Parts: sequence; structure tokens; C-alpha cells
Amino acid sequence: MIELLSYLKRTWLHLVQSLLGGIGLVWLFFEAYYGLGPPDTTRIGFLLFLLLGALVGGLWFIIDGLGVTGFLRQSVTIRSNAIDAKITVLIGDLFAQDGCKAISVNDFFDSTVDDKHVAMNTLHGIMLTQCWAGNVADWDAQVARDLAATEPEETVSTRPTPGKHKRYSVGTTAAVSTQGHDFLCVALTKTDVKTLEASATSDDLQRAVRGLLSRARTVCAGRPVNIPLLGSGLGRTSVKPNIIVDLILLAIFEESRKRKITNDIRIVLPKSKRDSIDLTTIQRDWR
Repeated sequence: MIELLSYLKRTWLHLVQSLLGGIGLVWLFFEAYYGLGPPDTTRIGFLLFLLLGALVGGLWFIIDGLGVTGFLRQSVTIRSNAIDAKITVLIGDLFAQDGCKAISVNDFFDSTVDDKHVAMNTLHGIMLTQCWAGNVADWDAQVARDLAATEPEETVSTRPTPGKHKRYSVGTTAAVSTQGHDFLCVALTKTDVKTLEASATSDDLQRAVRGLLSRARTVCAGRPVNIPLLGSGLGRTSVKPNIIVDLILLAIFEESRKRKITNDIRIVLPKSKRDSIDLTTIQRDWR
């Protein structure tokens, strides 16, 4: 609700600015026309003047919103002759997308949502509480089964319960599913055993995305893969959202050149980041 009100407020401000700009432009035109034209020139009425200004302002509102600053656009498509997949960057709900959904987790694949091991407001926490509500053991079992052939980076036997003991390298990805949702849970953040603080660097982000895409090749089977704004929350990558998008796109292009990943790759951005990410600039830079 807060995000919707923020979007409406921002759109309303753009509309008011466009209308005032249109009225001002029409005023300047007629001011020059009447001042420099014949003295007996018939003047237009005030209501017609406002209507013309509103039309000019409304036209600019649409042009600006869809093509210049792009504040009205909800998605952009990036196509390149170098790869054979459609890449879409969109504003929306990750869980509402079809296909495989990527979720970043910590390197222990913890499952206790207590704002210590797993934060409730992260996609990891939301996934567990909404899709595995009351049945987190099933998620644990699927992860353990999927990673059975993957050697952990180390085993921290001194880690107290409910924390897990096997630490996996960044980029390790487990495929799990429930209630019609298919998830690719990729290890992104490294966990401090004592403080439980999770953190990641830009290098970790690149390794995580590459590991995710590599696993997507064998799991998605042509279906869409949906990648959120990895590392923008409690991951503490200290990287701005627009740069994170660029890093994800870079990994997608480089991995796609090696071998096809899937037919449709989406980067799904949360509505809360709409003001800090310019979709039009992203499309122009990666065209």
C-alpha cells in the first residue's frame, strides 16, 4: 500500500509538472505571436488557452514517461545478437512470476526465520514463511538431497542449534519446489559464525549469479528464470541497485556466450526500488 501511494504521488507530481510546462510553453508562443504579429490579431479565449496547454503538457507527460525518463515504464526488453535469450528487466512481484525463481540464501542454507539466522523481510525469509509455512523440514530435506553430491566448503561443528553446520561456497545452488513454485536457492552471503551477520562483496555477487545461471541451464529446461535484485537487502554488498542490475546483466551475457541458459531471463525489481533504477537507461546501455 505504501509503495502504491508513493508511485501515485510520484506520477501525480510528474503530471502537474508536465501540465504547467505545457501551459507555459503555449503562453510563450502566443505571447510572442501577439506581440510580434498584426495589431488586429484575434486573441483566443482563456479556456481554449488552458486546453491547448493541457494537451501539450499531457503529450509531453506520455513522451517523457515512456521514452525519456521512463517513469511510466514497468518493464524493458534487452535483445542482443550475441545471445539467443530474451532478457527482461521489470518491476513486480518475484513470487507472482512463472518459471523458476531465484532466491539468495546464506552459505549455511539456514532455515530458521528468527531475524538472526534468516531475516523475515528477506526473500529467503518470505519464501520459507509463505511457501513452507509449518513445514520448513521439507525445505531442509530437499536442500540436503539436492546438495548430497556437493562437497561443502567446511563443516563448523561448533555452531549452535538451530544453525546448520555445513558451509557451502558462494554460488552453490539448490533446486527446491513446493505448491507449484520452483526455486533456485543460491548461496550469496557469508555468515559470521559468532555474530550471525551475513555479508557479501561484489565479487560474491558475480560468483553467485554465475553459479545460479549454471544450475538454471539444467533445471529450467527452457522455462523462464526470474532473478531478483540479489544482495540489495541484508546481503550488505554495499553496491547501488542500478550497479547490481548491471552486474547481473554482465554475468547473464558472459554465461550466455558460453552456452544457452534458457529462453527467457527476467530480472525482477521490487517496487520499492522504482525511484532508484532507470529502466530506460538500462535498456539504452545494454542495447
